[in-house]
Amino acid sequence: MGINLSDIVHPEPRVLTDFSGKVLAIDAFNTLYQFLAIIRQPDGTPLMDKQGRVTSHLSGLIYRMSNFVAAETKSEFSPRIGASFPVTPTSTFRLSYGRFVQTPAFFTTGSFAAGETGVAAGNLGLLQDVNFDLQNGNTNSTFARDVDMPSTRTFEFGYRQLIGEDLVVDLSAFNKKQRGALASRNLPFTDPNAGNILFLNVLTNADFTESNGFEVKVDKTIGNFVTSNLSYSFLDARGTGSDPFFFENFVLRATTNLSALTGEPPDPPEVLLRLEQGRKHSLSWTGSLAFPADFQEGSVAGAVLQDLGVFAIMRLRSGLPYTKLLNDGNGPIGPPSAGGVPGSSISGAETPWSFGVDLRFTKGFSLGEGLNMQAFLDWRNPFDIENNNQVFLETGNVVNALHRQQSLDTSLRDTQLDGSNDVDDFDIAAESTDNDFNVYMLLRAEQRWGDGDGIFTVEEQETAFGQVYENNFGVNSRFRTSDQLMRLGLRLSF
Repeated sequence: MGINLSDIVHPEPRVLTDFSGKVLAIDAFNTLYQFLAIIRQPDGTPLMDKQGRVTSHLSGLIYRMSNFVAAETKSEFSPRIGASFPVTPTSTFRLSYGRFVQTPAFFTTGSFAAGETGVAAGNLGLLQDVNFDLQNGNTNSTFARDVDMPSTRTFEFGYRQLIGEDLVVDLSAFNKKQRGALASRNLPFTDPNAGNILFLNVLTNADFTESNGFEVKVDKTIGNFVTSNLSYSFLDARGTGSDPFFFENFVLRATTNLSALTGEPPDPPEVLLRLEQGRKHSLSWTGSLAFPADFQEGSVAGAVLQDLGVFAIMRLRSGLPYTKLLNDGNGPIGPPSAGGVPGSSISGAETPWSFGVDLRFTKGFSLGEGLNMQAFLDWRNPFDIENNNQVFLETGNVVNALHRQQSLDTSLRDTQLDGSNDVDDFDIAAESTDNDFNVYMLLRAEQRWGDGDGIFTVEEQETAFGQVYENNFGVNSRFRTSDQLMRLGLRLSF
């Protein structure tokens, strides 16, 4: 104890399972002293039993060692079955069923917004920042509990019909039900320290979701060179929560008449609300024009068009639902929705429709026997079509005047500007209390957004800090996206 081993022992991040089957040595002296120092009653005295004996260290050990309780092994059965049979010589019918078990992302560096399963917006995993000691933790935190793995049951049937020699129509419909989805719930517990009832946010398997939808596909071939596909899909996704922290972030922040009378938290949803992942309408078209490698051998047209391919994709999609919040000027952006007090019905608003076009060109060359090269060009959004996929959740559009004003006011009252939180003109060189580098940058900002006399007027400050706001939250910089991309490449095959 007390020896500096950093030169010969390098720390590595570990998880609890790394120590399975091993004997751990814990520096009990420092650990117990920590519990004695921080686990105290509201008046500052340590926890004590009826005889007046200090129990802070025992309380700390109980909650700390509870993390080392052996976990129950989880076993799940995941069957899948499907069948397909002809109805007529030109049509087939298919039917399938599957039960899929999802392992939640308890710890991850991703986020729900990035598509990580089981991770709520703004959180790094379901168990990030949990396992607090009750005595020292915040009751608004989420406490871990033993939970089961969620499962999804999927039923799907489809019908495929060949019409003539070059037209195929495919119809399919599905139903998905997720049972036991992970969800935070505010439940009553007896405080072992004080004996009173506490309502704590804990993980449960209380959420339920159901999705119904259908898809229509039409495949058409024109001659030997042209193929096209047109598809439309409809999805109605509903549930008691869009993510594991939906109840905690939205419903729990509201006050119902019943909760106001009883003093207890609001009840969780009992009806299926629209899920934020549910995009109702999607229409897409893909087309290709491909010439064979032996097209018009010996001609100029053949030399140009042989092994040439042109591919196009067009997409038209409805927006994603989100929950509009009361405008406090906080400036949350979504979807996915951030926590706050709802200003409208849950998932009652929707982002605008989006439209996109992508192109791909390929050209093949023969370099000799058994050696071929293909050049390709991927061009995403060649027409620079802009879409608004997110909005300010407090206004429902791409402008939040209250958020902008509050952001500017915070910047204008920064005491590092001139040592005062007053909004006024100041001489940068004479009055700024910031370090030399930042003073220099302030002078440069005044030169760019003002008259360059070194006096940072309120008007110049509003212009400069307003541009900072536009860079972070402006319509063109934050909301309207085109995602143009061009990729060139060569591929060799032998």
